[in-house]
Parts: sequence; structure tokens; C-alpha cells
Amino acid sequence: MTTLETVPEGHVEGHPIERRMVRFDWTETPAHWVPGDAFSSHVINVLHLLLPAGESWFIDVVNRVRPQITDPELQEAVKPFIQQESWHAQAHQRVLEALDQQQVDTTEFTSRLEHMFNDVLKPDHRTWPGFLRSWMERRNLAAVAAIEHFTAVLGHWILTNERLDQLGADPQMLDLLRWHGAEEVEHRALVFDAHRAVGGRWSQRVTAMLTVAPMLTYYWITGVRFLAAHDPRYPAGPPSWKEYFKASGDGRLPTLRQLFDRVPRYLKPSYHPNQDFSTQMALDYIARSPAAKAARSRRQQ
Repeated sequence: MTTLETVPEGHVEGHPIERRMVRFDWTETPAHWVPGDAFSSHVINVLHLLLPAGESWFIDVVNRVRPQITDPELQEAVKPFIQQESWHAQAHQRVLEALDQQQVDTTEFTSRLEHMFNDVLKPDHRTWPGFLRSWMERRNLAAVAAIEHFTAVLGHWILTNERLDQLGADPQMLDLLRWHGAEEVEHRALVFDAHRAVGGRWSQRVTAMLTVAPMLTYYWITGVRFLAAHDPRYPAGPPSWKEYFKASGDGRLPTLRQLFDRVPRYLKPSYHPNQDFSTQMALDYIARSPAAKAARSRRQQ
């Protein structure tokens, strides 16, 4: 089958191709966008809490090491990566604004995240000794590479998930998640390759993953609990692991195995993100995404 989007000739697998300025309309999307399932809706809604501040931090981390990248292709690929991440942050911020309109105030949680990313993880290193500054820059880059591993895993999961469609999940939200997921799969190797290009070591990649995996788990759990506590329409009682295992067993959420089974491979010295997933599968979705189609139409006018 011919698609509107194909991998360009000479393109490096796992690097971004271009920015796609997609837009979404949230006026008809409920907070519980998986019908009758507030729990699964909010487990995935945590993405909207984490990504606006998180993606901005990713951009800062990559920009700090960009002058050190000497490979022309990799240097050029950084630009569409930053553009994609910036657009992702904006898209998820719009969802937070829509949730606020539905009386789900996320300000307390997102303010804490912004403090962590902007004040704790993004200090001005210019006064630090050169060797320590370089180490911290590579360390942060390794952390972003580990997070990008999980965003690619989630992207592949949502691209291949059919259960949410069967349940009548909101098509606008599914399109956002799949467009974003497709671009995460598309650029899955960019930060990993940048880390290696500036002298990042395998040992640093390992320690970063061993830090990132539990931290992401912690913030996801606290994010779900926060949304449930601040949603006036959430059913009585706090979220539970029993609900998670039921929902993931039914295909409404990724299982723990789907989320973490590639981590041991990631920890191997021989691992590279291009060993997982397919750029063309991601582009196949972008070719049929309603929001991406509309963006192409606007660009051609």
C-alpha cells in the first residue's frame, strides 16, 4: 500500500524527518475519554501532566550539547527533534487547559513539575568546573535518552492498540496520542545517538536508566492519584493496582511487561534503539492521521 509519508532516501533510521504542526479541538472531549472508564482515562491523562514541562527540559538538555556534535547529519537532525518536542509540549498543554475547563485543576501538580525541571534539573552550569559541567550535560542527556526509550515504547503500544477503538474512546484523544507516539517512534534514536556523539559512556546510560525507570513509575502513580483526587466526577475510592491489572489485561492500558520488558536489552552495551520498532509503521499512521492530514492541507494552501 502506498502511503503519503515514506522514509526519505538517505534518511538515518531513528532520526526525525520534519515538524508537523498538528492541531486538535478539545471542546467535545470529556475528561473520561475512555467511555465508562475514569481510571484508564486518567492513567493516560498523566502524559498531559508530565510532558509540557518535561519536553521543554528535553529541548534544553539537547541544546546544551548541540555545539559539541560534529556529525553533520546528526547536527541537522537536532532541529526537527526540537521542533517536534516543542509542538508536543504545546499540544499537551492545550489538553490541560481543556481539563481545567472541566473542573480538573492540574496547577498544583504541574507547578511542582515545573519547579523540578526548571530549578532542580536545569541549573546554570556555566560557573561549574569544565569537567563537572560536561559530565552533568552527558548525564542529563543519558536521562533523556532513557525517557525517550519509554516514550517510544508507549508510542508503539498506542499505534498498535485496537481495544480503545473498540470501546469507543474519543477519536480526538486517540489521534493526539497516536500522532505523538508516531513521532516518538520516528525520532527514537536521536538523543541516544547524541549521547554517544558527545562522549557519553555505556555505564552512564545504564545508571541513567536505573534512575529514570523508578522515577517515571513514581510520578505516574502520583499523577493518577492526583487526577483522581481532583476530579469531581471520579468514582468514590482511590485508584488501585487491581484496577490497573484489570485494565491492562483487557488491553485498555499497557501491561507492566509491555512497558519494561525491553529495559534489559537497553542495558546491554550492544543495544541501539533502531533494534526496536519501525519508522515506516509510524509514518503510515501519520499518513492517515486526521490532524496530520489537516496540517498538510494548511501547509499546501
